[in-house]
Amino acid sequence: MKKLLYFLLLIIIVVSCTTISAEHQYKNTDKGELYFPSFDSKKYKIDSINTGPNDSLREFTNKWYSRHLYTLKEPVLSHKKDKNLNIIRFTHLGTWSNPYSYRIEQVGLKFILTYNKTNGLGGYEPGTRTSHKTKEISQKEWNKIITKMDKINFWNIPTHGSNKITDGSEWIFEALIDGKYHLVTRNSPDHYNGEEYAELCKLVEKIGK
Repeated sequence: MKKLLYFLLLIIIVVSCTTISAEHQYKNTDKGELYFPSFDSKKYKIDSINTGPNDSLREFTNKWYSRHLYTLKEPVLSHKKDKNLNIIRFTHLGTWSNPYSYRIEQVGLKFILTYNKTNGLGGYEPGTRTSHKTKEISQKEWNKIITKMDKINFWNIPTHGSNKITDGSEWIFEALIDGKYHLVTRNSPDHYNGEEYAELCKLVEKIGK
């Protein structure tokens, strides 16, 4: 009887660990892989940083963001088409601050938040990952984020903003919900006419802390 109880307890522990860790479902990302589609920058103004088609980045920006996401050990989301995946991610790249990301995804009936941070500089070298934490959040907290996304009409916000700023902080928000992907990136939106978008990003941060 005791052996049976120990066996059942072991199964529960293994299942729980598998459920709370979302990392097992991702393959290792190749170094140098681009995390976003690239658009042809030759078709746009040479000095343009923020313009271009939705859900794509010019090659320079794509490589910049991708290097940091790679060292944060984050998965690529933009290429995934699985309608069963529900994932959102906020990545912060401050010019002179350490890059960090919050990723929240549905794993079965649970919602798992993953926080990563590196010792690099968001505007320069990516560094290496120095912090990695996961925790389970409630469906109520997840719903707060989805409600906020709907309130600011997230799915129809252009990927690129109109502000042409070469300093500050890059606030990158991705959502993959029911097979639909959207990317929005803004430079210091809390200071440059992006208050509602900044509130969405800050909500994810608040839930993650």
